[in-house]
Amino acid sequence: MSRVFIWNCPLPRVPSAWREQLHDGGTYVAGALFTIGWWFFIDGLVMARTRADSPVKFGFEDWIPGVLCTLGMMITTSIDLSLLREDGFGYGGSSLAGKAKLTLFIGIALLAGGLAGSVTILTIKYIVPQVDAAVLYIGFTNVIQTAAILLSSIALWLVHNSDYDNQYNFVLN
Repeated sequence: MSRVFIWNCPLPRVPSAWREQLHDGGTYVAGALFTIGWWFFIDGLVMARTRADSPVKFGFEDWIPGVLCTLGMMITTSIDLSLLREDGFGYGGSSLAGKAKLTLFIGIALLAGGLAGSVTILTIKYIVPQVDAAVLYIGFTNVIQTAAILLSSIALWLVHNSDYDNQYNFVLN
């Protein structure tokens, strides 16, 4: 049984025949979640632009949570799990594990901040003024977007950091 650093719980070993299929399927699921999240956001944006009688205007602040979550996803999925298994946290010197943990923390903070920001915007801009259901849907699209990006990031990070035999090597000619 292997252990995952963050939760420190044992995960069952996947048979080697299923690893490649799990890796590919998890990547497709993560991509689908990311696409669905941005699709909901664009749907809310189009709906907000076509409603002239809307009491709430779709502004720049509605874009920030999705952008933060996307940046957090890029940072989080770029960290290799094997870097986090080393001991020590010292930032100076050659402690690569400490730098990887700090970078992972920043990525997770961006993901959590984006989700919290979208819930805050939903609450302040759409729920407190008690808008009708069609306009409230526009606020929920932002929360759906950030939640889907967060789930996509988790799925992609776990799938790419499982015990997978193949490695990608880049060679410069």
